[in-house]
Amino acid sequence: MHDWESRRSLGGELKRFTVVANLVLFLSIWAATAKGQFPPAPGTGPGLPETIEAIESARITTRILYVTAHPDDESAAVLTYLARGLHADVALLSLTRGEGGQNDLGPEQAPQLGLIRTQELLAATRGYGVRLYFTRAKDFGYSKTPEETERIWGDQVLEDMVHVIRGFRPNLVINGWGGVHGGHGHHQASGLLTPKAVQLAADSSFKRHGSSPEEQDLTPWGDRKPVILVDLDRSDTPKGYLVPVDQISPLYGKSWREMGLDAFANHRTQGITGFLGSPFLRRAVALQREDGKELDPELLAQPLGPLDEDYEAGNLGADPLMRAVDAALVSAREAVLRLDWKSAANSLVAAGRKINEVPVPSISYQVPAPVISLARSLKQKREKIEAALALVAGLRLDALADRSEIVSGESFSVRVDSHHRGEIAGDFKKPVVLLPSDWTVTKEEAETSGSVRFTVSAGQNPQRTAPSATAILPEPPPLVTVSEEAVIDGYSFTVSSPVMQLRASSTRADRIPLRIVPAYTLAVEPKQAIEITASQNKPFDVLLRVHSYATQAGEVRAALTVPRGWKTGAAVPLKFEGAGDRYARLTVTPPLKLGKGNFKISAYAERVADRARGDKPEKFATSLEPLPTLPTQLWSEPAQCAVHAFDVLVPANLRVGYITAESEPVPEALQRLGIRVEMLDAVALAFRDLSPFSAIVVGVRAYELRPELSGTNQRLLDYVSNGGTLVVQYQREFAWDKFQYAPYPALISPPIPAAKDGVPLTPRALPRITDENSPVKFLKPDDPLLNKPNKITQDDFQGWVQERGLYFWTQFDSKYTPLLAMNDPGEPGLNGGLVYTRYGKGAYIYTGLAFFRQLPEGVPGAYRLFVNLLSASQSRGTTRSTRKKPRA
Repeated sequence: MHDWESRRSLGGELKRFTVVANLVLFLSIWAATAKGQFPPAPGTGPGLPETIEAIESARITTRILYVTAHPDDESAAVLTYLARGLHADVALLSLTRGEGGQNDLGPEQAPQLGLIRTQELLAATRGYGVRLYFTRAKDFGYSKTPEETERIWGDQVLEDMVHVIRGFRPNLVINGWGGVHGGHGHHQASGLLTPKAVQLAADSSFKRHGSSPEEQDLTPWGDRKPVILVDLDRSDTPKGYLVPVDQISPLYGKSWREMGLDAFANHRTQGITGFLGSPFLRRAVALQREDGKELDPELLAQPLGPLDEDYEAGNLGADPLMRAVDAALVSAREAVLRLDWKSAANSLVAAGRKINEVPVPSISYQVPAPVISLARSLKQKREKIEAALALVAGLRLDALADRSEIVSGESFSVRVDSHHRGEIAGDFKKPVVLLPSDWTVTKEEAETSGSVRFTVSAGQNPQRTAPSATAILPEPPPLVTVSEEAVIDGYSFTVSSPVMQLRASSTRADRIPLRIVPAYTLAVEPKQAIEITASQNKPFDVLLRVHSYATQAGEVRAALTVPRGWKTGAAVPLKFEGAGDRYARLTVTPPLKLGKGNFKISAYAERVADRARGDKPEKFATSLEPLPTLPTQLWSEPAQCAVHAFDVLVPANLRVGYITAESEPVPEALQRLGIRVEMLDAVALAFRDLSPFSAIVVGVRAYELRPELSGTNQRLLDYVSNGGTLVVQYQREFAWDKFQYAPYPALISPPIPAAKDGVPLTPRALPRITDENSPVKFLKPDDPLLNKPNKITQDDFQGWVQERGLYFWTQFDSKYTPLLAMNDPGEPGLNGGLVYTRYGKGAYIYTGLAFFRQLPEGVPGAYRLFVNLLSASQSRGTTRSTRKKPRA
């Protein structure tokens, strides 16, 4: 990117440094300016407060990196104060993307949830005013020990942390979980790995495995001037420097805490808005140096001083030239407050010129470390000044493409509008489109409105940023950008902007980044099916929706690839006049004798060769569908139908009512067995006759998220008393323990006994089994719930994913019968994961077992056990097995 290149030549030997610096700065700037798929947070547009902030940021040289484990772990108040209050350059490093948690908004789990939480955190950091980075660490769910976490994460996490530190080059690192030795293993590991990463970042012998030469050449950081490592203390009595997060911002009229919480509310899949009034978020927060020294608050916001504060260890006095730069910035700030934009621009131009006065020697044989450091420092200062100058001049590029999904080999158009303040005189050059390699601008037209329209031909193989580099970013860098050079009073600088598509409907408008997509994609229905091995297998239909992103006419044949011994129909020819959808129905016939196991049916669309159009034969086998919770994000996966074959007995005419709160995938999974499932809304809970249901299932966290449930709970107990089965899946302790929803007393987390004198209270760990392979003990092996209609054995607990369960009962009345006991390694057994009682004529069941994770993954034992729970009221009599047609 030529606008980020150094303005003064450092000689031929500096070229390598320029490549490395551009890579680092490109990733850093993109992390700070990337536009997410959420509405902009207040205080993030090109307004007066942002202009003042940009000028003040140019006067501060401190860089601070805040390290934590997950999205929503961060202290929003501290980040906002440091970035918007002190104007330091602040970055947040979240080791994971939070994909191992639960989703309060929709059905997405695992990597899909991580994609949404990445966008949520990106929106939050935009409000805090900080950059955002990640590592390749997987959020594999709750972990009880840092040892387990580090073993699963592996070395790549530490490598990524070092990479971020060397690229961002912080003066201070805030260890968000420093000194924490209990609770979530991810938190503990984050606290332990952060000091290691800071130490390794200063070690010149430490290299990142598999990185490009440019990435490997990121010079060590902290070797000359040690990085100050501080812990964040959010305890009841924090020690160290108390961060003044409740001071009122002179620009926004709110406290830094209030501003931070406004942005923190973006963590919507975590239900965070329900906790914004929590006393924990209102606590005082302190920073404490890990080396035991007292933290000098002035270190959080160091002003302009020496020419290169990163290299000069002893001389921290203000260089005369830097004093002149600071004076010009102060003048610019005063002019902006008077709304005197012309004078403000003149002052910023003067500041930029002063930076350019610094002589940087050019040598031909070797570049000394001080020269490289000085060049980097001046570059960063210049970029901050020019960012402020762009805001003062009102210089902004609005670049909109006619579509966001780009097919290689096709053309699309980009309209660019350039805006600036009329009172700012200058030479504003023609916008330039910056394209991937092998892409070209084939046409350029000036429109009467002053816009410039470019026609772009997309090449076949665009060069993209290395995956190892983008792994630390919240989202890939923009595919296409536009830039414009401006010359104000002889001072030249460049602004750039990503090209987006403005996609509008009658209810909303979104800016969508450009992305490369296949010419054809397929949606498969059903994505999963179940075959009961003991039944006679019948043919079933697989429905395909083939979407053409290609704007040109074309023809494909939609077909399926099935396992050996299976049969399917002939390929279906489909013709497209351009972009749009076509549909195909194909019948699949399983073999008469089908063994247990998982089978894969793959869908594809084969393009027919057409010499006239230049189309070569090609198979397309990708599904690219919008996420239900965040439709602006497309989820890519193979176009497949997964078939799970196992033995299961399902009672005839089983009818289930379901009370869901999180759009969980359990109802859909039950329907695959042919079970009739009906969703129960507030009206149904209050007034509907519930007696026709064989069982009613209360979804995960429903007592927390369905407010009408507490008022209708007695109707559910009456339904049980009259002969029904109520299956209550896991609830969280704060929404359960203070009420009496169950027929007899039962608690998830009983009150902690009063501490003895001088002995602090020890928080009780929440009852959960995180080891998905934890041994399971049958407490009542002959109980009907473990035998009818399906005989449950140890085999049924094989192949579970992520965890056994969570939020088990730990204290319950003797009228309840616990059926299973399990434990994590080195811990006592828990017997509250599956508990029931006969209440009146029916059965009341509570289970913390993670059926919401197991059923979507097709785990046979989870299906068999859940069917038994649904059949509890029928298990005293005979059960007739039925074979249901597979469903989605």
